[in-house]
Amino acid sequence: MQNPTTGDARAADETPTTFPPLPAGTYGSKQPTNRGIEGLITRYLVRQARKPRKPGARNGASVLALTTIGAKSGLERTSPVGYGPHEGGWLITASAAGAKNHPAWYYNLAAHPERAVIEIGGERIPVAARQLAPDEADVTFAALLETMHPVARRTLLGYRKATDRRIPLIHLTRR
Repeated sequence: MQNPTTGDARAADETPTTFPPLPAGTYGSKQPTNRGIEGLITRYLVRQARKPRKPGARNGASVLALTTIGAKSGLERTSPVGYGPHEGGWLITASAAGAKNHPAWYYNLAAHPERAVIEIGGERIPVAARQLAPDEADVTFAALLETMHPVARRTLLGYRKATDRRIPLIHLTRR
């Protein structure tokens, strides 16, 4: 059946399985890598997020382990990602420490939003991802800043100032 508004061959009530990535910026800080000390920190944060304990902020940041399917490779990739609770799910930001490009996991999530898994507090949870529209993202970001730990708030605001790209907000919900 064709969707009358888009002319798509998908059913009119079927939701899209991907979302379009936002454009990259023209400047920003250094993109985090997975080598050297940064790689050690990444692996440490993933292990911490997977530990079976009560989820929540540690040293100002709440971290979950996000496993996505590679947009090009099709392989599983796991990254530590800061989060905040939001409408019965989790809200994550694709800040990449204020780099001019989005983090790799963001493109993976855009390509396969229904195939992500998070690990938090020892629990493995299949999730679906939805990118917030710019207007909704602005309102939600302001509300998120109100509830954040001061250190995490300062860090996220610093990332926003470091780049000219729009930092995407992604809402994760249980599948």
